[in-house]
Amino acid sequence: MDYQAFLRQLESSTLPASDFTHQAHLYAAWAYRRQYPAAEAAVRCARALSRYAMAQGAAEKYHHTLTMSLLSILYHRAQEQPAMLEDWPSFLATCDDVLQDARAVVLQYYSADRLNQDASRRGFVPPDRLPLPIACLSH
Repeated sequence: MDYQAFLRQLESSTLPASDFTHQAHLYAAWAYRRQYPAAEAAVRCARALSRYAMAQGAAEKYHHTLTMSLLSILYHRAQEQPAMLEDWPSFLATCDDVLQDARAVVLQYYSADRLNQDASRRGFVPPDRLPLPIACLSH
């Protein structure tokens, strides 16, 4: 499915839950970034993921700090290597570590204690290990 159709289904909550895998989360991040500057893409992506989770009756699965941290990391990589936004396979290849174990990537920046806090799930909490590459979100 092309990325625009995918985003329409995600935003309208008509995407089947069985199709919303971890790879689909990454596809959403890539698709939003293809269409919007990083800061706007991150806001739109996080909002869509949160609303989709609520529509599926799984609001508790949405984790705001994890989402925003991953978007920051992914969009920083895209800023450093713009060619990865040209096509989905390139993006996926560049972000294989996130595909394989996104939580491990985020745990480079956050302690498990901080990431597991309820406040981290509900809102953005800054990292306590390393600073996130958030400069990409200010453009």
